[in-house]
Amino acid sequence: MNGALVAGCAAAGVVVGALLDSVVVSVPPPPRRDDPDAVADPLPPWRFERVVVAVLTGLALGLAAARLGAVPELAAYCVFIAGSIALAVVDVRIWLVPRKILYPTFALTAVGLLAASAVDDNWTAVVHGAIAGVVALAAFFALWWFLPRAMGFGDVRMAGMVGAGLGWLGFGVAYLGFLAAFLFGSVLGIVLMVRRRTGRKTKLPFGTGLAFGAVVGVLWGPWLANLWLHHGT
Repeated sequence: MNGALVAGCAAAGVVVGALLDSVVVSVPPPPRRDDPDAVADPLPPWRFERVVVAVLTGLALGLAAARLGAVPELAAYCVFIAGSIALAVVDVRIWLVPRKILYPTFALTAVGLLAASAVDDNWTAVVHGAIAGVVALAAFFALWWFLPRAMGFGDVRMAGMVGAGLGWLGFGVAYLGFLAAFLFGSVLGIVLMVRRRTGRKTKLPFGTGLAFGAVVGVLWGPWLANLWLHHGT
């Protein structure tokens, strides 16, 4: 493990997390709907929110450096993780996956992964990422089409980004990342429904689950996929 690399990424993550929180707070909530079951009331800003976001981002980027090492794709996945955390914070607060954070995160991640593929001459990873992104986008579009009250279109866009980012690491990693997203999203949904006393039809912030799956996929996805495919051998 490169201690200097880990420390540098962690320190950069703290700074980036603190700056991203300013962007997070600036995102306005969506218009209030007449249907009380459509979108729950936004949460107010957390106490010490900037500190929490900065620490989480620093920890995640430090772990990314420790898990991935000094590889060409490290910078791309640091952007991917930091952007996913920012999207999660916005989504859990105001039930929205903002394009002003999603699109730059996706663009910078895509450019970084293309550059990493060029360095390693690993274009198969690009193909895998593209396929996983399209499949995830199509699957979540179908879910949104049939269950528009339970999922926003921002979740569809974010699923495409997460699928492409994790698919670059392999189809197994993408699958495990989305599995983690659904598990975390289900638990979070139950907690929020109990806390807010809302029903099953209430729209829930699934972007937070997608962010969790993205981080888990990058940090532990390759190891879990290898363990799963080889049954621990």
